[in-house]
Amino acid sequence: MAVKVLDNYYLAITAIITVLYQLIFFTVAYGFQIDSVTDFGGGSNVALLAILTFIFCQTWYVRQIVATIFAILWGARLGLFCLYRMLKSGTDSRFDNIRKSFMSFLGFFIFQMIWVWTISLPVTFLNSPRISDKKEGGNDVQFGSVTDIIGIILFIVGILIESIADIQKFVFRQKRTSPKQFINTGLWSWSRHPNYFGEIMIRIGMFLLCLQPTITGGIGTNAAYASIASPIITIFLLMFLSGMPLNERPAHERQWKNGNWSEYSKHLKRTSVLIPFPPSLYEPLPQIIKSTLFLEFSIYRFVPNSDNSDQNGLTRESGSVEETNNS
Repeated sequence: MAVKVLDNYYLAITAIITVLYQLIFFTVAYGFQIDSVTDFGGGSNVALLAILTFIFCQTWYVRQIVATIFAILWGARLGLFCLYRMLKSGTDSRFDNIRKSFMSFLGFFIFQMIWVWTISLPVTFLNSPRISDKKEGGNDVQFGSVTDIIGIILFIVGILIESIADIQKFVFRQKRTSPKQFINTGLWSWSRHPNYFGEIMIRIGMFLLCLQPTITGGIGTNAAYASIASPIITIFLLMFLSGMPLNERPAHERQWKNGNWSEYSKHLKRTSVLIPFPPSLYEPLPQIIKSTLFLEFSIYRFVPNSDNSDQNGLTRESGSVEETNNS
């Protein structure tokens, strides 16, 4: 029998747990002025919500088991990888300008609260009584639907891409001997942000995997369609806010200032900004195709001698420059 906690969708309890969990990590990070726990707090929070909602619901359906395991796997991988990376590097330059400011540093964790809670929505809804407990109007739709299969494939391929890309980038940074060097091997030779592409696949996959009970359920299950916010916020953040916009142009500017623009511009012409694609096929494509089908938007472009770093809010020593994704 499912345990009802505040509401039948577990939205309130997961929000409360997320806020408290992130405040604990903020207290540690700010109190000791350390960066090693920031990203670990995000990944582990997602895993925690999946575990707790699964335990609360007590229905143990196959779809719930698979989705919960996937959420735990994703959270554990991201959290442990980021923790290891931070222990090796010592600090995260993203926080250099905000680490000592109580409100600014807290702002990062508030943002992380929203991010964690939102991307957890598919599993939160799926594990809730209203979706999966028959006594509350939920149902156990037979596992193996088209959305289940597509969702599983997207998740597995996505987490493989994200994991391999993260490892390749970590190894590159450990071996880099010059600021002129940029990563253009492995998955990074097919995409300038393969890790972001993998993350987007994961979020779409989780949404589809958890969707079938809502499609075939009654009117009370329609609220779970709101879980589409998970892939939407991921795409928005990575493509238009904190991901690629903060990575692309600063990386371009740095290579230009380092006198490596000629070589780097060749890399830009032959490497897709997000969607992995063979360089030999991508390079000759018309710019209109790159700008539309391959999402090479103007907000990512840096034009030497016309772009001014100060006017565009780009500081050579800032975290956004130092933490560029593809260099």
